[in-house]
Amino acid sequence: MRCLFCDKEIEKYSLKSILLEEDSICCDCRDLLKVDRKIEKIGDLKIETFFEYEGIYRSLLIQYKECYDEALKDVFLYDIKDYIKLKYFGYQILYVPSSEAKIKERGFNHLELMFDSLHFKKVTGLRSKKELIQEGKSGLVRKQMIDNYLYGGPRLNKVLIVDDMLTTGSSITGVYNTIVPYSNKIKCLVLASKRKTLSHLKY
Repeated sequence: MRCLFCDKEIEKYSLKSILLEEDSICCDCRDLLKVDRKIEKIGDLKIETFFEYEGIYRSLLIQYKECYDEALKDVFLYDIKDYIKLKYFGYQILYVPSSEAKIKERGFNHLELMFDSLHFKKVTGLRSKKELIQEGKSGLVRKQMIDNYLYGGPRLNKVLIVDDMLTTGSSITGVYNTIVPYSNKIKCLVLASKRKTLSHLKY
């Protein structure tokens, strides 16, 4: 088996990879993809993050999302899957909506493929009022995401809102504000943060 990122031959290098599941990237690439859990704050909203959006994480995400490399779907949660399953046991998962145009172009919903292995029940009923693609857009366009969601589903108990990248926080804040009236407890999780210049709480 070869590394899906650098194409080097993968050797079984850990008890986890031998007994539980094979990694899709080699040990050298995995060492570069360091987990650094933090709690980011946007106003009163706390968001758990695991990576910085730079280096190998950024390259892997671009390869996965923009080059449609579906085989990378399990790479991102490999070291944190058990932690998430334990900490958020009993939560329903709510994905920050992707652009329907992007999903159609890729042929898959990248977030759902990433998190499917957790086997969390999925929240449905959330939708965007209008299609707003954020990549490369100004902060003004991104801020429009705060008021761009509607929820038409049942009342919920415990909800985990997830996304792959945190930039301004507009999308996840918008989803959170929309769901608050319908849920007893809400947590937020984003895999990686680009908010280097803003304060965070070390986890």
